[in-house]
Amino acid sequence: MTRNRLFHLFALILLASPVLAQRGDRKGHVMEPPPGHWKIPAAPVLSAGAALKSFSVEDGFRIELVAAEPMIHDPVALAFDGNGRIWVVEMRGFMPNIDGKGEDAKVGRITVLEDTDDDGKIDRHTVFIDEIVMPRTVALADADRTLLWADGQKLYETEIQISPKTGAISAGKTAVIDEKYASGGNPEHKPNGMMYALDNWRYNAKSDSRYRKIDGEWVWEKTEGRGQWGISMDDYGRLFTNTNSNFVTADAVAPGVTIRNRNQEFRGRKNTRMGNQKTWPSRITCGINRGYLDGYLDENGFLTRPTAVSGLAVYRGHQFPEEFYGNLFLNEPGGNLVKRAVMTESPDGGWEIEPAYEGREFFTSLDERSRIVNCYTAPDGTLYLVDMYRGILQHAAYVTTYLRKQIEDRALDMPVGLGRIWRVRHENGNDPGAAPKMQEESSVELVAHLSHPNGWWRDTAQRILVERADESAVEPLQELLKNSDNPLARIHAGWTLAGLEKLTPEDVADGLKQSAKQPWAAAELIRAADFLAETDAAADTLAALKSATEMKSPHVRRQLAASLGLYGRTGTAVLAETLADSDDELATELAISSVEDREIDLLSALPASHGARPGLIAAVLKGGDKESTETLFALAQTESDFRMLGESVVALRKTDAAVKLLSVAADGKARDAVSGGMLAAAKSGKFKPLAVKSLPENLDPKLGKVFQIGGGKKVVFLKTASDKKLFEVGKVNYTRVCMACHQDHGKGQSFLAPPLVDSEWLTGPDKRLIALTMDGATGPIHVNGKLYEAPEIQPLMPGLRTNPEVNDEQIAAILTYVRNAWGNAGPPIYPKAVTDYRKNNEMHAPFTEKQLKAIK
Repeated sequence: MTRNRLFHLFALILLASPVLAQRGDRKGHVMEPPPGHWKIPAAPVLSAGAALKSFSVEDGFRIELVAAEPMIHDPVALAFDGNGRIWVVEMRGFMPNIDGKGEDAKVGRITVLEDTDDDGKIDRHTVFIDEIVMPRTVALADADRTLLWADGQKLYETEIQISPKTGAISAGKTAVIDEKYASGGNPEHKPNGMMYALDNWRYNAKSDSRYRKIDGEWVWEKTEGRGQWGISMDDYGRLFTNTNSNFVTADAVAPGVTIRNRNQEFRGRKNTRMGNQKTWPSRITCGINRGYLDGYLDENGFLTRPTAVSGLAVYRGHQFPEEFYGNLFLNEPGGNLVKRAVMTESPDGGWEIEPAYEGREFFTSLDERSRIVNCYTAPDGTLYLVDMYRGILQHAAYVTTYLRKQIEDRALDMPVGLGRIWRVRHENGNDPGAAPKMQEESSVELVAHLSHPNGWWRDTAQRILVERADESAVEPLQELLKNSDNPLARIHAGWTLAGLEKLTPEDVADGLKQSAKQPWAAAELIRAADFLAETDAAADTLAALKSATEMKSPHVRRQLAASLGLYGRTGTAVLAETLADSDDELATELAISSVEDREIDLLSALPASHGARPGLIAAVLKGGDKESTETLFALAQTESDFRMLGESVVALRKTDAAVKLLSVAADGKARDAVSGGMLAAAKSGKFKPLAVKSLPENLDPKLGKVFQIGGGKKVVFLKTASDKKLFEVGKVNYTRVCMACHQDHGKGQSFLAPPLVDSEWLTGPDKRLIALTMDGATGPIHVNGKLYEAPEIQPLMPGLRTNPEVNDEQIAAILTYVRNAWGNAGPPIYPKAVTDYRKNNEMHAPFTEKQLKAIK
């Protein structure tokens, strides 16, 4: 019997059995079973000792067991406290069976592992908190006096109590920090991390919020949304995240700067991805969710590209050889491997990320159940690997019939409740030195750790110093900043002083002088001083920063661009001088980010031909300040200026500004240039004319495409109380189901989803929008004139037709909400329309853009 006939028989059996119809199935996907000649090995449960023998690791390294079941179960994340104890998240409720039923059971926990006699072996195990539903985050806080942790919904802080006699650990009072920390989405798409970063804020993957405790109170603010599972940083505070199909994304700029100017659409390069993402597993990996699709497995059944990336680490330890410092370690648990990648800096200050090897990986396993889902630089300088050790990795929301068959064939659904933590050590590596005892050390002793060769020691000492708020540390920190030959020590000293709000203009001047030949140290000191721009020390700090304008490094130049504008008009004048002869696009965007509502000051000070002008003009117009807009029009001198203004006012749909501009440029070449710019902005066939009551006389007749005279009254679509209630219900369910990818601001997220703001797909025919939502979309898609395609977004958006988390009324409410949120406007979608679509249209494979456009 041919493979095709076998498949059709297989498909008929599946169709006859509704039990096997899976939420991850997509109509039109031909789920052929693996070819018969593939020798797919069994997947027995191996003891930790046997599993260790299945591992292959880079020459010169060895792997050691730290902990295993029954001590720990289903570990997914960990954190080290100042004394080196290991705090482990055990997500024991994840996929307890093949259907994912029972995930709401209170079986998760946070446990503590200790090596009390410093012999390198765990000899004390404590359950700190239990009966948690799907815990996912753990981090130390308040100088190790409290623990931050999260379940599937909220973020909490729990007091840590340690017996002075026995050292026994127990939990004290618990407080809720954020009610909505992990609300919405499923376990694969919820925030995680709470990593304490160089700038003294805590950042997460799969989140656009950052957290910090100030004067005893937790505060949070918006930052860029990033990543999916796992977060790390390098010595300079750049953040690294991933998505399931992308090994790593490295932020190219400091967190927060791309969104701090509400008038700016940041256009510079925000991040860097690894170019070559080919995978090299050591075993057949047909047990992945979309293994039936071309391009995922090679002719022998081996994974060729990432599908389940989870967790990552920038190695900053001191045990590995020097060439490994700063390397990336990237986990692909679906391929049972850990990839090593190397970052190199280009002359223009950019970064390239490439695999360290071709044809092999740093770590692989022959054991299908080995699932490395996170990794960390440890206090002893080794690399810790968190092994969830289980058969099922994919959540039930996405499991396909193909994968279910793979799971059943090899009994991968059972047992559950296993898990290991491994340590990777170099056989001839450096002596790790004494174990940390930071909780007992004085603040002065902690300052010394800022010079440690291991980044974990520096980060942890900085965190505890800031959280202690002990002023006895200030003088030694200032001394370190002024005199240390270690640039990393100076970086941490500057940020620790900033965290204590004790950094002075004199410190900035001393640190910049000491860092004259170390641009990264200088750049980070400039950034650490940003908070001084809003203090009485602003003028003196700006005077200190001027010395850095002589440095030629792109890192210093870009950080000055990001910082100088914060110092008011005087700082903006210095910024203009710094930018005057620069063609660095990223520096230009960073400069605009620093002058919110003062863009006109920078524009006025720059040469007429400077590349920052388009972005500044757009920002002034978007800000909408009447005085600034009039000044902007008065600054226009050349035909290029007027054309740019014409294009901008129409593109931004600034109707009043557009009419004013037509009056300002009433004749000659200026009028022609304005008209040309306006027509260029309106050339799209989907452009809707600007509604105006009247226009100046003697205009170009072609501008009839741009303006509609007699309009101007805003259409209200949600008129009734029931429509408004539908909108509110939609908001709640959008948060629960859609926000994880599209974000609460509707602007989407890099490497996940395109924006919903100003999306023509929302305002088009009702049936088209319902079809897209019910059956999903695949492939490249245009939104508001821009093409989005993988890897910028995920290649497939799953539909909601078979999603048990939402019914037709909730889907209709979500569509009503997105049609009318964030400045969008459109008629409501009622539940009957969704139900009618479901009844009258069979399940469809995810639509392509061309297919969607055909739906009227």
